[in-house]
Amino acid sequence: MKRLLGGLFLALVCGVPAIAEDPGLVVNLTVNADPVKVNGSPWDGYPAVGGRIVVPDRSNAPDIAVCVVAATGTPECVWRTERRRKVSHCPDSEKCTIPGIRLPALPIGLIFLDVDLLRHDLIDFVVLTGEKADAAEVAKIQGNLRTAMANLTPGGTPRERQHRVRKARVLPLDLCVGATHVCDLTQSRFWLEKK
Repeated sequence: MKRLLGGLFLALVCGVPAIAEDPGLVVNLTVNADPVKVNGSPWDGYPAVGGRIVVPDRSNAPDIAVCVVAATGTPECVWRTERRRKVSHCPDSEKCTIPGIRLPALPIGLIFLDVDLLRHDLIDFVVLTGEKADAAEVAKIQGNLRTAMANLTPGGTPRERQHRVRKARVLPLDLCVGATHVCDLTQSRFWLEKK
């Protein structure tokens, strides 16, 4: 008992923090993607011809995954691995809730993508900030988002490349918390639930 009290006293005197470093914010994220891409084609399967889906199928819905992108480094993507392949937690579904995503610090970038066997499709991307957004930090996130998207979703058509190159929407995180506070993007909408 004396050793425990002595160790606690020493920790307080030496300035050793009693609480571990903040692990960041942990959220449940829900993404609701549009039923088709901006160009009218399904997320999976054969492309649309003349604005019509040639082969309608339940599996035309996206296989949603999310990647968390910091100012530097590689993205942390949330997906499963089956038989050495990356697969979505929500296969063939326009709506996906992914629990327990860790957002290490704000601002932070999010990429929503449709996981495919050969080439993933970009659904949307966003930068989430705190109450105040530092323009230089947001610019770093935007730059790393573009790099991550070029690696994850190398769009084949000019429209897909144009979608990837535009600036990310910048939103305060608190604006998107709760199912009644849905944040709309280009091809999807999302909301967060703090844990």
